[in-house]
Amino acid sequence: MNKFFGSDDPRKTAAKYVAIYFLILLALFLLFKTILNIFVFTLISVLIINFLAKILRFLRIKGKLALVISMLIYFFVIIYGIILIVPAATEQIGTFIKTINKVFETKAWEGYFEKNPNLASGVTAIMEWLQPKFSDLTNYLMDYVAKGTPGFFTTIFYSILLTVYLVLYSSWLGKSIPNLFPKNIRKHIEVFLKKVYLALSGFVDVVFINALITAILFYIISSFYFPNTAVILSFWAGVTNLIPIVGVIFEYIPVFLFSLTLGLKGFIIVNILVLLIHLGLFVIFINVMKMHLNVNPVLMIISIIIVSQIFGIVGIFFAVPLLIFVVAYWDDFIKPSFEGV
Repeated sequence: MNKFFGSDDPRKTAAKYVAIYFLILLALFLLFKTILNIFVFTLISVLIINFLAKILRFLRIKGKLALVISMLIYFFVIIYGIILIVPAATEQIGTFIKTINKVFETKAWEGYFEKNPNLASGVTAIMEWLQPKFSDLTNYLMDYVAKGTPGFFTTIFYSILLTVYLVLYSSWLGKSIPNLFPKNIRKHIEVFLKKVYLALSGFVDVVFINALITAILFYIISSFYFPNTAVILSFWAGVTNLIPIVGVIFEYIPVFLFSLTLGLKGFIIVNILVLLIHLGLFVIFINVMKMHLNVNPVLMIISIIIVSQIFGIVGIFFAVPLLIFVVAYWDDFIKPSFEGV
């Protein structure tokens, strides 16, 4: 390790500078959670807008016009969600919680195991353990939303401001960041930053598409089976699927509990449809991630667990982008040193 940090090799010097800037940024995130919130929301917003711009360029809308139209589309959807979807989802929260409580109170699952009382008692024990956990999670989320509302508007304001300027001045920013490093290592920095950007871009693109498709499909399914809670279930599915791999578990719990009220046929149909949706999207997600950066799903889960413990709920969304940065740093700077390259 002494050889690594003491070398005059430009690549190793670049590694030291990147590590220093990274640690400074991480310290700011730990000290000021609002800065982390703004950073995460801005990063995701910029990458989604660039994804929309790529689609528009494919349709032969080029230059800054594609970026401006992409921003208008993105912010229109955000505003539309705040004005229409969020109030509708809020109205359905009561029905959502009431239905889940009814499932626990009536022990709706017992009807599926009439011929196997031992299995029924085992499932009941699991559900009785799960019920207070779900109540605690619901109370925590409601409390978090209530306490975080003032900070939410601050985050949104500065994130929108930063997003607009970063998108419009992205070329200037791309040329300026390497100037924060000594001239002799800038080529290594440019290669590293390009690798991180492409990986982050690919990750956000596929997660955004997966979340959007999941929300739409869940709305269609819920409209048939759970019409009174279709908006909140699809909204919940979209938000939780912004969390790779782990988010599916959070998304599936209410769907599973709701499906218990449908009878055996409805239960089987809904759960098979949900399984097929996620199998298809998971295959797409893994293949896209392999194209840009070979990030192991196990590492994603570990990263989400650790980072969420450090940074709270926002850490769930920050975990994989942070992992992508760490893996790229390892591949570009640490691994070559260990391999003697």
